[in-house]
Amino acid sequence: MQEFGSLRTAARKKRDAAIRKARDEYAETLRRIAELEQDILGRDPSSHRSISSCIESVIPSDRTFSTVDIMAGLEALDLGRVWRKRSVDNHISRLRDRGLVRRLKKARNTEPAVYARLGVETEPLAFEDMTLPEVVEAVLSQRPLTQTELVVAMMEAGYETTMTQKALRDAVGVVLRGDPKQFRSEGRKWSC
Repeated sequence: MQEFGSLRTAARKKRDAAIRKARDEYAETLRRIAELEQDILGRDPSSHRSISSCIESVIPSDRTFSTVDIMAGLEALDLGRVWRKRSVDNHISRLRDRGLVRRLKKARNTEPAVYARLGVETEPLAFEDMTLPEVVEAVLSQRPLTQTELVVAMMEAGYETTMTQKALRDAVGVVLRGDPKQFRSEGRKWSC
């Protein structure tokens, strides 16, 4: 009796394989027909690739990168095509939202932002991709500090900014006074 069951199982597997093969052939034929239709009717040529697929193909999977690297890779990929930096920035932002790319360092005046694919081993940076309120909260969570002590502690911990120390101190003051539920003043010292 068990032999008949195994024969039925083998027949079912053979049938499923034949169906899968026929479906694959059908899908490939439809793809070729659509490709020919596009070429003949003159809409988009079959060789046209979307900007998102082009960007994803030039993003390095073993090291950090910037938008400058991506633009150079896109130009090498197709020299005759116009690549807009705004489109690259938008797609990288979408990849960040989906969690496929992470920003390691924000862009500064002349330096572009630095990114890495998820899973790429990188040297840890102080306050990696944190906003100013997040940095203030991280430093204040250790102990209460005055506004000036807080700025000094942030700089000593590796916080990088293009602001002058006075401008940074003023910006930290705005953050501290901005959310009374998050930051509390205990005399001259602040805590979170």
